[in-house]
Amino acid sequence: MTASPAQYLQETAAWTQENFEISVPVNVSYELLEELLAKRLEILISENFQQFIFILYRTDVAEKRVKMILEEAAATGTDPYKPIAALIIERQLQKITSRATYKQDHLPDDEERW
Repeated sequence: MTASPAQYLQETAAWTQENFEISVPVNVSYELLEELLAKRLEILISENFQQFIFILYRTDVAEKRVKMILEEAAATGTDPYKPIAALIIERQLQKITSRATYKQDHLPDDEERW
């Protein structure tokens, strides 16, 4: 049985809650998750930039894309938080989808798993 995109979003919400120390409602929508994460990112960037960088590194978000978002926001005078939140959510969804796709449940023993 494969998981649905809604289940992947809920896994991402749980991960976000744990890693960003925010309260995320059950069955959260993508838009609400993005909004909650953007608010947390605003605080994190202004108060603890090193932790923000660490989380980006751990999440494996493309540094180039984050820099582009920050540069564009600075040039246009807009907030970078929602685009960065979307980047983090999308990356986490990619990782969950990839793990589910390549999961190896039916191997006979640990010797065969690698």
